[in-house]
Amino acid sequence: MNDKAGTRGSPQPGADIGAEDVAVVKGKDAQDAPTPAAGAGRAAAALAERASLVSAIESVRDWWAERVIGKVDQAEVIERRREDCALSERYLFMTAMSGGIAVLGLLLGSPAVVIGAMLLSPLMGPIMGLGFALAIGDWDWVKQSAYTLLMGSLLAVLLCAALVYLSPIQTITSEIAARTRPNLFDLFVALFSALAGAYAMIRGREGTIVGVAIATALMPPLAVVGFGLATVNWTVFSGSLLLFVTNLLTIALTAFAMAKLYGFRTNLSARNTIFQNIALLSVFVGLAIPLGFSLQQIAWETNAQRIVSDAIRERFERPAQIDALEIDFSSAPLEVSAIMFTPVIRPDAEGEITRALRSRLGRPVAVTLTQTQTETGAGAA
Repeated sequence: MNDKAGTRGSPQPGADIGAEDVAVVKGKDAQDAPTPAAGAGRAAAALAERASLVSAIESVRDWWAERVIGKVDQAEVIERRREDCALSERYLFMTAMSGGIAVLGLLLGSPAVVIGAMLLSPLMGPIMGLGFALAIGDWDWVKQSAYTLLMGSLLAVLLCAALVYLSPIQTITSEIAARTRPNLFDLFVALFSALAGAYAMIRGREGTIVGVAIATALMPPLAVVGFGLATVNWTVFSGSLLLFVTNLLTIALTAFAMAKLYGFRTNLSARNTIFQNIALLSVFVGLAIPLGFSLQQIAWETNAQRIVSDAIRERFERPAQIDALEIDFSSAPLEVSAIMFTPVIRPDAEGEITRALRSRLGRPVAVTLTQTQTETGAGAA
């Protein structure tokens, strides 16, 4: 009986936790739990921070509207841009002269002559006008700009094609080849040039347009289009046409964006403006994607050319040197032709180079190596 009573009276596990301990635990939980006052304080701080950011943005917007947009005479800017879009005798004459000079400079491989053609070209006017017309929603002006640009472009292409067809020189010079593979860098050149040009037109600094005309080089690609048409070379024709379209769209879209930035008033509704912005942004992105792939391919070919050159040199000792190296990247397998001046002929060099290039490039390669034996030291002379 006493044992059972003792058992009933003995302390059970956990029985030593008293009311004071429970109160302490509850007190700690109460301290850790967020109070309504603390939550309200954080919410108030977040609202204050957001209000401060909104206030800062509004201050910048007000400053831009007052100090920048307010000083732009929009009516005068639009009037000048409209004048540049007129299909006049002067426009057609200067376009023809610019195209003729450009194609002759390209055939001669003369950068100085090509630059002269860039300075004479009046194509920048209707392209910029097209961007401003889109920004303010003036569709009559859009049609006028597009028509003027189309007539000038056709005149330049047909004249250049006729000159090339009648010319005894129809070889693809370095100046022509440089305008047949547009890439993402060409888009960015047109973008930055158009930013400078649109700023100059809006702010009344027309002297900057000379540099913009040289940077964007609108006429040379059209001249190369004419060359491709006259020589029935689809690669040259399509590549140069893509370069011209890249420059045209980039300049027009940049002018559109700058006009929006400077607050040129539009005739479109808010909904149509949003739709227009999305459509033009889609055009820009759609243009950038293939140009990005083109740049990637050019970078790969440049690296491959270095790899091929190194692989050939590694198989020969000095003073051997490469006299000529040609790589046809469009063929399958990749065709490599090289002429090597060497004092010692190596019959197994071609096979070794082929195996090395297949491993390094990761694609089939066909190597044709011509070795010309020279006296020791003659190859370096």
